[in-house]
Amino acid sequence: MNAHVDWHFPRRELTDQFLSTFASGVSNTLTLFAPRRMGKTEFILFDLIPEAHEQGYRPIYVSFWDNPRNPVTCLKKGLERSIGEMTWLERRRWANSHLGALKLGGEVGIDGTAKASAEVSGQNIPPQEDDLSQLRSRFETLLKGKRKILLCLDEVQHLATDRAFEPLVFFLRTLLDENRDKLYVVYTGSSRDGLYRLFNRRKAPLFRSSSQIDLPELGSGFVKHMLDAFDRATARTLSYNNAWNAFLTLNRVPRDFRAVIEGMVLSGETDITSATERYRQFTSDADEYEKTWSQLKPIEQAILAVIAQDIAGPYQEEARRFIATWLGMSESAVATHTIQNALNRLRGEFLAPVEKGVWVFEDMDFKIWVAEAFAQDPTERQT
Repeated sequence: MNAHVDWHFPRRELTDQFLSTFASGVSNTLTLFAPRRMGKTEFILFDLIPEAHEQGYRPIYVSFWDNPRNPVTCLKKGLERSIGEMTWLERRRWANSHLGALKLGGEVGIDGTAKASAEVSGQNIPPQEDDLSQLRSRFETLLKGKRKILLCLDEVQHLATDRAFEPLVFFLRTLLDENRDKLYVVYTGSSRDGLYRLFNRRKAPLFRSSSQIDLPELGSGFVKHMLDAFDRATARTLSYNNAWNAFLTLNRVPRDFRAVIEGMVLSGETDITSATERYRQFTSDADEYEKTWSQLKPIEQAILAVIAQDIAGPYQEEARRFIATWLGMSESAVATHTIQNALNRLRGEFLAPVEKGVWVFEDMDFKIWVAEAFAQDPTERQT
């Protein structure tokens, strides 16, 4: 296998969008949203940070999943890493030579290797005054330099999970307000509801302090790039049409498509259709979804079915009719407060509001499972 194959698909237009926005002075903060496995961390590490480095920024990368219980240590680690001996470009060159960057089931880590998903558990540790004082001192030292700072805060929605973290959020807001001419921030998150709580609640420290950009879906260019890399690495050719269909079958999730390609590199096969089907069976969460579904109340199931099938907003007449039929009651018996209470229970873990009356699934795989498992006719639903 050719050790110099570049498996990374660059998102040059998105990189230009971020850096040109900062250069224009219109904003010094942007928020990037994408569900997990769609490639936002890879974009930050392999596209945005190297190009920002070339344009004179000093990049600082922080992942709040490095230590979910103590986010202050995540920031400290990021500050220490920014002045480490290995440059961002050296990290990228190293990562590009290792297929480990495509490992199954994780995100790309700071050194290009796969990192495991963090489990947010245990008791959270609130930041102390001494912690914040140390952070301020380290930031002040960096800000005295000639270079602008690009602070990339990955999975920032984690800071909205516990009020104990609010002093750190206030610290970040103050630091940003005081250094607008030198400090630029990119927030990333994989939870719409978490980002909403962090930036759109009126009393939130970061209220309306950043504009949100959704990570664009990858298309044919990505598939062609991966096939070309596969060809160079293995001297084997895959059918583009079959590969594109496989990408669609995987709901255009780059991490899953890469995992299939990785398996084919290691196994020596060229039938991407069969490889994709095996991967889907191996990674299926159907059993877990069925267990989760069985624990929901009927009204919650009905609302999820409505939203999964894009029937209507949960308060609209068509949705109420669907819910009533699902519950076996008259439409007039489906009270607004009953729907509202159910939505509040589903919010965060299952659903997120994107605008007034519009809700979306946090887990798109679960949405697909719900949509496929239940017909539009609620009288034909599975029990």
